Formats: sequence, C-alpha cells, structure tokens
Amino acid sequence: MSTATPNQKRAAVLAACAALLLSLVLAGTWMAASAQAHTEVAKVKPSGSAKTSIRTVSITFTGLIRSGSIRVVGPGGKVYSAGRGGRDPRNVNRLVVPLKRSLKAGTYKAKWKAVAADGHEQSGSFGFRLRR
Repeated sequence: MSTATPNQKRAAVLAACAALLLSLVLAGTWMAASAQAHTEVAKVKPSGSAKTSIRTVSITFTGLIRSGSIRVVGPGGKVYSAGRGGRDPRNVNRLVVPLKRSLKAGTYKAKWKAVAADGHEQSGSFGFRLRR
C-alpha cells in the first residue's frame, strides 16, 4: 500500500483549486454574456405623432422574438387594436398589430408583452398622438 507524499498531496490540492477556479471563471463569463444578451426595444412605430390613416402599430427589438402581443387603447379608453397582434411574419424581431379603421385624433397608448428567443419575458408601453 502506497501513501502520497506531502508534495503529491499539495500538488493534488493545487490542481483541484485550479480546476475549481477555472470553472468559476467560465461560469461567470457565461452568466455575464447571457445577462447582456437580453433583447431590447430598438424602435416603435408610430413614435411621437402620426396621422389617423396609420394601419398598424409595431415594435422592433434588437433580437429574435418568440411571441408577443400589443394592445392599443385610445380616446375614451376604447380599444383600437384589431386583435392581439403578434410576431411579424416578415421580420422575426418585430411585433405588429393591425388597427381598427375608426381611428380618431387624440392620445393613444400601446401596451406590449414579448417573449424573446432566450425565454426572457418583457413588457412595456409607449404613447403616441394621432392627428387628422
């Protein structure tokens, strides 16, 4: 039966510590990268002011969107979005919802929910004004 010498024990402990340290560094790097990878809103339409002839509201994100919805409420608290909307079939980074044809001049608010490709759920809102 052989026993390890003090130098062999010290080398084994140092190797284990080095492996642990390396795994912690790699895990920290991975977590930092995934935390920074969340999709953000890049652009909303309309922004600010638009004419009552607009037909859609859209939100473009910095990354792929798995699913989502937009609800548009306007003057008098009336819902002006036609349905829930969803991911734009022409751009997987965009949510879009059609609007009803009876738009009136006034202030509108679009509330949205989205699920990014990484599964991160987000929500928000933005306002805009419509003029004739």
